[in-house]
Amino acid sequence: MCAPNDEIIVVGGYTNTELLAHTPAPCDDPARCGVHVLRQCGVTGRLTHLSTNAIGPNVAFIVRSPTNPSILYASTERIDDEGEIITLRMTPDFRLVEETRIKAGGRSTCYLNFNASREWMMAVNYWDARVSMFKLGKDGRPDIEAGRDPRWVLQQPGADYVDRVKPTREEHWKFRQRWPHSHCCVTEPYAGLVHFVVDLGLDKVFTYRVNSKTGVLVPKGSTRLPPGKGPRHLVFHPTVRSAYLVNELDSTVSVFKVNIPEEWTTPHHWDAGASREDGCEEPGAVLELTQCLSSLPESEQGKTTISPQGIWKAASHSSEIRMHPNGRYFAVGNRGHDSIALYAVDQSDGTIALVDIVKSGGECPRNFNWTCGGKFLVVGNQNTNCMATMSFDEASGALKIVHEAGAGVTSPNYVYAIPARELPSLISSADGFGGALPAIAA
Repeated sequence: MCAPNDEIIVVGGYTNTELLAHTPAPCDDPARCGVHVLRQCGVTGRLTHLSTNAIGPNVAFIVRSPTNPSILYASTERIDDEGEIITLRMTPDFRLVEETRIKAGGRSTCYLNFNASREWMMAVNYWDARVSMFKLGKDGRPDIEAGRDPRWVLQQPGADYVDRVKPTREEHWKFRQRWPHSHCCVTEPYAGLVHFVVDLGLDKVFTYRVNSKTGVLVPKGSTRLPPGKGPRHLVFHPTVRSAYLVNELDSTVSVFKVNIPEEWTTPHHWDAGASREDGCEEPGAVLELTQCLSSLPESEQGKTTISPQGIWKAASHSSEIRMHPNGRYFAVGNRGHDSIALYAVDQSDGTIALVDIVKSGGECPRNFNWTCGGKFLVVGNQNTNCMATMSFDEASGALKIVHEAGAGVTSPNYVYAIPARELPSLISSADGFGGALPAIAA
């Protein structure tokens, strides 16, 4: 039987691929499309399907409220209209129930984050490079009195191309960097006050502070990357002042020394410090480049292929980057090579070394997450509708597939993990949840 240290895995899934900027395999069975809830055995890593919930279209990011543990937020991706932010709760039978749905202030909403005071939610919209700010109530839900439209919206320079020209997704397939594409907003963990917005289309990382009174993003500069990298996601080391940026278009990882001016981390001083634009190699830059390594084997680097749409492109594109809870390793996904690259982090200076590259157990590992305190890595393989569990040996850095299953999942695109011990705060006792999971066979 499984031990009590199980994990609940919530998996986003695409439901209507015609609305997307990219071209994943279509969902061929509507009954299996939506947001999936799985249970992972904390001993074996085995995944068991609990529910599939018809929530969409195209839920692509999931996060728990930082102030109300009974709430999950999900965002939707579509390029024909604004994306949406959905408030969800989980029932005792592990189904997801929609509570509220609001427009996200931009198209293809791919990332959600919160400011230090937890009063504001930041929604990142890929298609039109807008970052929207939403006021949250004391219960963690969007503030009804403040209205459900975003209080404030920032759009990156040049992204008005979407409004003026109305490009098609076919144009996007051919020209990935013709206009800006904001991909994530990540907060540094040292003071929790400086936010970094990564833009794939501009090859830039923008730096902001948030005015907690107004929700306005105060620009503090930007970091330029070499052309053609297509930065996607950013993570920070929890203690060493270093950051790691996965670059989608050339399948590399950029390593930065983090130099945040002291005055930028002073609470309530929104405009403290001069705004500046730094080259990524400039000494003393906010993000100072120290390393750049490929996420692919040498034999695979630089390869190209022709897509089903007849477009020449790189044979593989990097996807997610996830820091291990111990800060000594992180993982990067490769879509096309269909693998996970594992890196070791030097705890003295934050530099990295490639440990291994292992197959992901399916095609197009778009997203994954560490589970059970870092004991396992759960991978969502988008194009083969399957999940894979890898065991992880912290001493050697070895990743090994221990369980593969469709697990009732279609087009997995985001993997969010919740420790089973936190279920009493996630599922209300008023709904009849007694605080324990039934035993299941390993």
